[in-house]
Amino acid sequence: MTFDLRVGLQEACQQVLPIHQNYATLPIQKGFDWSAVAGYPFDALYLVVFRSVRRPAADLDLLREYDDRAYEEALRSGGLLHYFKGEANEQGQCLSFCLWEDQESARRASGGKLHQDAARITAEMYESYRLERYEMTNSGEDDGELVLRRL
Repeated sequence: MTFDLRVGLQEACQQVLPIHQNYATLPIQKGFDWSAVAGYPFDALYLVVFRSVRRPAADLDLLREYDDRAYEEALRSGGLLHYFKGEANEQGQCLSFCLWEDQESARRASGGKLHQDAARITAEMYESYRLERYEMTNSGEDDGELVLRRL
């Protein structure tokens, strides 16, 4: 991917925002406005969705510290187009996601020390959590329809 194409796509990805208050419980394609990305030309992107239910006693400062470190590591590793950091709802449910240029970039970042450190505290911070992985493709049509295929 050329530098100009990547910068434009990264700017489009920054516009992906929730369109429903209950986005954390909706399918990822329904809870967010993907139109800016859909209107941008690309072959395939890699989406990692983290759904969680926080423990009432979770240390939010510690959680934020580990998350921020992992995010900085992901930026340095390359290939990260957008990180959406969700807020927990009243039931502690939360959805965050990372949109990557490709699966290899996500693997490289997740193998980093700071990502591993963040993963180690999940059991004490969350009642439950799960990762969803998708390949996102663009139909190439004028309407720019996105297709998500769960991996």
